[in-house]
Amino acid sequence: MREGQAAGDIIEGLPNKPEIRFALVPLTDGEYLRSLQIADQMQVSGNEAGILAQNHRQQQAIIAFSAREIQDFQQFVFTGPDQVGEALEHHEVNFVYDRYLEMVANNSPSLYMLSDEEIDNLKKAWERIGWNELSGSQQYAAMRFLLSIRDDLLQGSFSGSLSTSNLTQTSENEIPASPAEPSQKDGERESLSA
Repeated sequence: MREGQAAGDIIEGLPNKPEIRFALVPLTDGEYLRSLQIADQMQVSGNEAGILAQNHRQQQAIIAFSAREIQDFQQFVFTGPDQVGEALEHHEVNFVYDRYLEMVANNSPSLYMLSDEEIDNLKKAWERIGWNELSGSQQYAAMRFLLSIRDDLLQGSFSGSLSTSNLTQTSENEIPASPAEPSQKDGERESLSA
């Protein structure tokens, strides 16, 4: 962590490892570039499996650079991505990386500001999502997103043209329905820039 910077997120245990405790801090640009270099050093094929392996290796490197001792943000918890891979299970790496992205977004929300055109394209894509076609990680991301805005949607707290008509709760025990029914044939996907 850089001098004078107080941003950070504390990981207070993992589901199967309650003893694990550390802070996540934003990476410097140099640390981020180094994580890309570490991933690039992997000798993998250019197919989907190779790309996934490189992405996961970069996530391990980002965690290695970001994870710091809670009492001293200058002290790294892991010596490198290999130690991250040895200390954490695959799903734990995904969980910690997700927390890292959330921490960065919370500390730098302007980085993720979208133009009106990008928002309109996302709304159109949202309506065409084939929910049963999503992979496990995509379903998890969608569920996490919906849960993060659920209360605001139900209370009508969003300004603008965001429609909540399909997410209205009808009873205390009922979970809101998905925002749109699948409207695509199997295998069809339209890009976000359409």
